[in-house]
Amino acid sequence: MRLPVCERCGNEILQNNNIWQLTDMPDLVTEGEGDKYIGYEHIGKNYSGARKYLMEERDILFAEEVARVNGDGIFLDLACGDGCFTVPCARNGFRIIAGDISNAMMGILQDKAKYNHVSLEHTTLCRMNALELPLADESIHTVVANSVLHLISNPQKVIDEIYRVLKKGGVFICLDDQPGKTPEKAYDNQKYYEIVNDLYGSYWNKLQMQGIKPKKYSWKFNRAEYCEGLFRTKSEKLIKRGNPYRIRICDGFLPRFAERGFSDQTDVSKEIHDKVMEELMKEFGEKYGASFVETAVQGMEDDMLVTFYRK
Repeated sequence: MRLPVCERCGNEILQNNNIWQLTDMPDLVTEGEGDKYIGYEHIGKNYSGARKYLMEERDILFAEEVARVNGDGIFLDLACGDGCFTVPCARNGFRIIAGDISNAMMGILQDKAKYNHVSLEHTTLCRMNALELPLADESIHTVVANSVLHLISNPQKVIDEIYRVLKKGGVFICLDDQPGKTPEKAYDNQKYYEIVNDLYGSYWNKLQMQGIKPKKYSWKFNRAEYCEGLFRTKSEKLIKRGNPYRIRICDGFLPRFAERGFSDQTDVSKEIHDKVMEELMKEFGEKYGASFVETAVQGMEDDMLVTFYRK
């Protein structure tokens, strides 16, 4: 928290939109022999669509678990993104370091806090690289690094950094969806998945004909196995949910996909993407009907599995 001048070297840290610039590494590294990663600088505004300022129930429930474990300690929300956890956690008033490689995403975080009348007085926003955290050894009480490990070619290095900055007895908290039981009244989502899978497949078929492939890194990384070999203890808590939901293609998948809002679209230029999307929307209107974007997926919200790895 000792900013803006580094006590070790005297370097003065700059701010951009109330975000401390603790790294000059680029937002995106997909070439070369070193570590590669995908940041969301250009994805930012399209990541959460029309719901980007809302605090979802799922995120609030998880923030309550973070608050319970953190107490009055320092919480690091690593790869904090649009603040889905930072903002509800900030309501508890404890000290937070919210770090991300994307200034754009943390700009949304600040807007989300204002929209929900949440003070960021005790929250320090930092542009940082998860592969080399600008934090002292054993200085943090709790860490969350949600939806980031799959975007990095060397996720083990990120977990090693988390372990380094955690105090002895500190906790790395992970969140996973845990599918619940399907109710007796099953939902018929066949048409929705047929269209979405067809749209995704057709998009990449067109791009691969031009030599462009989806960008994927550590989607199969076994986080549990690695953490269990590193941390002292592991415990879990299942949070039951089960509220019904209904999401149309035009409200969920399409806005994000149409604006290159998914990480595997990182290497697709806007010019090529826009041309392919224009072709697809015309083709799919003819194939499925003009109102195909109104097709919805329905179901019951998954339970949440919260895992606590203690150093």
